[in-house]
Amino acid sequence: MPSITNTALIGLIAAVGASAWKDQCEGFKANIPNVVMKSTYYPAGALVNLTSPSSTVNTKTLPAFCRLALTITTNVTSGNQALTEVWMPDAWNNRLLGFGNGGFSGGVVYSSLSYDGVLQGYSSFSTNTGHQSSPINGTWALNDVNAQKDFGYRAFQLSYQAAKTLTEQYYSKSISKKYYLGCSTAGRMGLVEAQRYPKDFDGIVIGSPANPVARLAAWNIYQGRQVLPVNGTRWISPATWSVIHKEVMKQCDGIDGLVDNVIDDPRQCNFRPEAIACGPNDDRSTCLTLGQIAAVRALYTDWYSSNGTFIFSRFEPGGEVAYATSYVSGPNIALGPEYWKNMIFSDPKWDYNTLTVDDVFRAIQSNPGEIDNNGYNYTSYFAGGGKLLHYVGLADQIISSGNSYNTYNSISAFTKENTNMDPYDYYRFFPVPGMNHCNGGDGANAMGGNNQRSAGQPPLKTDAAHDILAAMVDWVENDNAPTQLIATKYNNNNATQGVQFTRKLCPYPLKGVYQGGDQNSSDSFTCM
Repeated sequence: MPSITNTALIGLIAAVGASAWKDQCEGFKANIPNVVMKSTYYPAGALVNLTSPSSTVNTKTLPAFCRLALTITTNVTSGNQALTEVWMPDAWNNRLLGFGNGGFSGGVVYSSLSYDGVLQGYSSFSTNTGHQSSPINGTWALNDVNAQKDFGYRAFQLSYQAAKTLTEQYYSKSISKKYYLGCSTAGRMGLVEAQRYPKDFDGIVIGSPANPVARLAAWNIYQGRQVLPVNGTRWISPATWSVIHKEVMKQCDGIDGLVDNVIDDPRQCNFRPEAIACGPNDDRSTCLTLGQIAAVRALYTDWYSSNGTFIFSRFEPGGEVAYATSYVSGPNIALGPEYWKNMIFSDPKWDYNTLTVDDVFRAIQSNPGEIDNNGYNYTSYFAGGGKLLHYVGLADQIISSGNSYNTYNSISAFTKENTNMDPYDYYRFFPVPGMNHCNGGDGANAMGGNNQRSAGQPPLKTDAAHDILAAMVDWVENDNAPTQLIATKYNNNNATQGVQFTRKLCPYPLKGVYQGGDQNSSDSFTCM
């Protein structure tokens, strides 16, 4: 009988194992009330080409996994349904990982399932939150309280329950730990889970949470109204935003001791737009008119009501290039009006110019679909040992980074005032200088945040020092609380083009301070 080499034997074992998993997947049956399931097996390296309103994946880089496509009836009486998928890799790491969505989008987030999920060994799940739509389309919510509730929390919660049950049945063993990863609306969804269902996840990683939506959707409109109409006296074109950015860098880039086109703490930047005010003979493309100066001042000032009640945080100096493509880019304001038209006023023809401060506070009270967490009580989650990691880009063009500071400070204050727990033992906040909304920007922004891998910006290494999800796993499972993270800036924000520089990210209130030496190396920075 001919001998078999070690390599051939390993290959034979792998083939037999893959065949067994294929049979397990295609023959897998589970009886969960109000859930219809279809299974498909993908061998390692198979083409995975899937599209939803939330994302697209087209790759042959994934390991072998079983894809379960679920239809979950979220309300039997109304007939509302959610589409959910659970992806289970052959080489499972014994953990469950859940993902949220962006904006108002309804669609399974295939990019997260692929690169953040099964590629890292997690059994992973994502849902369309009960509807199919783009991130800036909220018409699905019009006069449909069940759709609003599904979006608020119910579809995700039912998806979690199904994913947990199916994972344990499929592998015939218990899940060791459960995690959540999400940014923006997905960040809001993570906060909802921690507060409403504190026993679900051992560790929750959120970025720039879109919470509370009532305030955020109003601020979206408020910011846009500072510069509209297009070509009006306060209008700021993309080219003019570039002029403003150049002046912001001139005034504030060096306040942290390093000139690198990144403002490490924008709250220390007292930007004076009047420094580039137009004179009578100046070229208007290189300066600001009085109307534009007034608009910039408003955009860079926290929003308060006339009686001094805080509503929402400002744009921060340093993100001007991205601001040119956000709410203030005209001619129409996206996202925010969808909330007011479809969830508050139930009027597709509602005019955002009629929005008042009183409307904002009425919406906070009504809270359709129980979308928002308006309070800061997360003590049940912390008391159960749950861990929360929170990050935000300090050049965020979609949700002011100030909202994350307010969230962190408010949750910490509530915890201190009402318990004997130290919130720092359970909740840490990492501001990311120069990062835009969830990823991208001029700063070191690749650190394992949700969908950064699919955007071509993976962490430099998949370990607790460089990857925020790995840091969370290390915290939960080994009690190693993260004291810093190393983020990477790739050339043109593309990992295939090489590393431009690395930086230390520090848990607030610490900051990465330059100590001298190679400014492109994180070794030259210390958290202080």
